[in-house]
Amino acid sequence: MNTSLAAVAAAMTISASALAPGTVRAADGDPASTTATSRSQAAEDFRWGAASAAYQVEGAPSADGKGRSVWDHYLDDRSLAGPGVSGAVAINFYDRAQYLQDIALMKRLGINSYRFSISWPRILPDGQGPVNPAAIAHYRQFIADLKAADIQPMLTLYHWDMPLALAEAGGWENRDSIAWFKRYAEVVFANFSDQVDLYVLVNEPLVEFGMKHLAEQRMAGEPGVFAIVPDGPQLTRALTTFNHVMLASAAAKASFDAQGRQGRLGVALPLFPVLNAEGATPDDQASAALADGVMNRWFLDAIYNGRYPEDVVAAARDKGADTTSWAADARTIGEAGFDYLGINFYSALYIRRPAQAPSGYAVEMFTPEGVYTALNGPVRPDQFKALFDRIRTDYGNPTIFVTENGAGFPNEDTLIDGAVVDTRRCRYILDHVSAMQAAIRDGSDVQGYHVWSSHDNLEWLFGYGSRFGMIHVDFDTQVRTPKRSAEVYGRLIRGEAVTAADCE
Repeated sequence: MNTSLAAVAAAMTISASALAPGTVRAADGDPASTTATSRSQAAEDFRWGAASAAYQVEGAPSADGKGRSVWDHYLDDRSLAGPGVSGAVAINFYDRAQYLQDIALMKRLGINSYRFSISWPRILPDGQGPVNPAAIAHYRQFIADLKAADIQPMLTLYHWDMPLALAEAGGWENRDSIAWFKRYAEVVFANFSDQVDLYVLVNEPLVEFGMKHLAEQRMAGEPGVFAIVPDGPQLTRALTTFNHVMLASAAAKASFDAQGRQGRLGVALPLFPVLNAEGATPDDQASAALADGVMNRWFLDAIYNGRYPEDVVAAARDKGADTTSWAADARTIGEAGFDYLGINFYSALYIRRPAQAPSGYAVEMFTPEGVYTALNGPVRPDQFKALFDRIRTDYGNPTIFVTENGAGFPNEDTLIDGAVVDTRRCRYILDHVSAMQAAIRDGSDVQGYHVWSSHDNLEWLFGYGSRFGMIHVDFDTQVRTPKRSAEVYGRLIRGEAVTAADCE
């Protein structure tokens, strides 16, 4: 199904010079929609960026009084990513001498926005105790260095690095986590609101839960299966976690507003259009609808409608969940009034009902034979466009920032003669930018786009074997090499016309 999409993409030229995120042009150079040829004010304000997360890049696990996170425990204490695989160095991004070189490299590419996270256990080493002034000073310097390079910060408060003491107290499954996060957020706002105007409160609660469950399986001596959509036995835990994460985000937003602070706050959700394969049975279709409810509607319905989807609530009740507070909780989330929606999009997911599944909620992810896939799932830029359309029509067309979009492909990131020609990643980016442009022409209010990720880095429990960056990192020497995708993305940002052929 993607071969036709690739053919369309190959016949297109993309330019960032007209409309906020660019204009799609036909191969002969005629614009497909608007005739604008110079940067508009909207284009100047559009945030073209890249993204990272603290634990995946920083290293320096005890520098400046940092406390321990659950990830220090997973990798250093329990070796859950394999023997010797650790975040102790990562890409050495906590070191200012190193990150200044990286900022200079991103500036040369034309990136004007950098989405990064700060580490909760650096700011509050035990999660709730005294503020660590050395960490505050470090991140203030980092933000100042970004802005000196004309790169705007997009600060993520929480990208999975739960302080270990709080993880041991139950983490997000403990309703006290709402107060824990609110206090942490207030510290962040008090110390960075003079530097930052765009915040991501939390990142990907759905995928974080799946990663946590995989860690639990490995700690129990099992190889484990990474499942983005929770299975039946995990449904109640997952929904309880998601409810607390969103309530914590709402509490942080209410505190920010009560203090009269200036800025925009949102959450970054991993949204997955759900597909059935050809020949799907009614049971497969019902499972796909419930999977959509858990992964997508659970969050979007609460944020924009102030309620949780009844089909998912009913499935949770069937599993024994105590849902008595959920209606009021969803109203609280809806009343928060988040300023934008952060979308992390990688792929659509094919869902079916597992064979021999018991009655009730049961879902299974799979990839049909012959579907073109990246390391992170089927490559479907058409579903990226469909996602924008759905949010515009079903949820009131909120402001959107694409907070993550990217891909990794097997055997593509090899350094040969000083270069990395990552053709498939490069084409993936161009195809998805094209889909985003089409959505904007149809009226979607998209104000920024961030590639995941800026650099190759530590991929959580999967270690260093899978690369997603536009900048190649030699993990032994820390030498950086921009890949072909970085070069082409930079040309796109600068307003040059680029085609899929430029990715070769």
